[in-house]
Amino acid sequence: MTTAIIFHEVQDGAVWAKAWKKGPGSRHEMFGKLGIKCRNFRDPNNPNATGVMAEIPDMAKFQELLQSDEGKKAMREDGLKVEKMRVLVEFTP
Repeated sequence: MTTAIIFHEVQDGAVWAKAWKKGPGSRHEMFGKLGIKCRNFRDPNNPNATGVMAEIPDMAKFQELLQSDEGKKAMREDGLKVEKMRVLVEFTP
């Protein structure tokens, strides 16, 4: 299991947050298909600065999802500024 913190800027924090509302078609559901559990964060002073803490059982499958048509479509719909996305992975020195 890999823990990751994913930072990104979005065009509209309200649109991004709506996509994470639990239920059918949510990002929780999309990632949940791979056993990925996510917690969501927004900067209270800048709602367009967002992040996710994710527990990822299989990083290769996670990367495949991000590169898939489904993943790219989700990022477009959520207004992610993909060029500014950063993924930090937990490690033990």
